[in-house]
Amino acid sequence: MRVTFFKLKEGVGEHVKDEVLGAIRGIQCKFQFTCGGNFSPARAKGFSIASLEVFPGLSELEAAKELGDYHKNEKIKEHLESVMVLDYVVPSSSKAHSAS
Repeated sequence: MRVTFFKLKEGVGEHVKDEVLGAIRGIQCKFQFTCGGNFSPARAKGFSIASLEVFPGLSELEAAKELGDYHKNEKIKEHLESVMVLDYVVPSSSKAHSAS
């Protein structure tokens, strides 16, 4: 699974936020994906958009690394102050049970 947080530059309007959300959705259409701006501003540390991608396996996560270069995307890079990407691998339940 991959969680990505986006911090927009100060002073961008709602139309820019909508434009960035649309571009992110367009980039990540190959995988199970959700993104939005509905999380607590008090805890967000300036990040206003988050996305969550779920991959069926490690090879698909590795293959998607190129898609995670949001700072290189011409449609949105000028509006981004920073991007934080966190990858997390969940062990399969069969491996967890067999190791016990």
